[in-house]
Amino acid sequence: MSSTLIRIRPATPGDAPFIERVHRDSIRGIRHPVYSRADLESWASGLYPDRYRRAMDEWGERILLAEADGAGVVAFCSWHGDEVIALYVLPGFAGRGIARRLLGLAEGEIARTGHRAVGIGASLSALPFYERCGYRVVRRRDWRTRGGLVVPVADVTKLLH
Repeated sequence: MSSTLIRIRPATPGDAPFIERVHRDSIRGIRHPVYSRADLESWASGLYPDRYRRAMDEWGERILLAEADGAGVVAFCSWHGDEVIALYVLPGFAGRGIARRLLGLAEGEIARTGHRAVGIGASLSALPFYERCGYRVVRRRDWRTRGGLVVPVADVTKLLH
């Protein structure tokens, strides 16, 4: 486990290029037998900073960032209402508890706003992580990536206390 200091803070519209980089590089770093390189490239396509700016400014999406000394933004978690929209960590920072920390903060905010449960559309590569965090699979389904390919995912949910 690295001793790199990780700071969590709310994202601002000016962070959009950094969020895009983490999102794209995290997807491209997925290693799971069900997803081909073509699937991952299709999933990572169509990401632009303006999407994150609009999500924050127009759609009410909340985004938390994790920053590491010397590396900048290394992870983010976004949510709206009772749904976690995205949770991504750069491959070099995976396994350090950053995703769990971000998810816990998002769950706390979701609960604070009166929701009793949280839902996530999860990749199959992330499913073991969510199950360790107390989520259960509601259903498996196909999801059309931004690039137009169809990949398998799972909808998961967790009751909040």
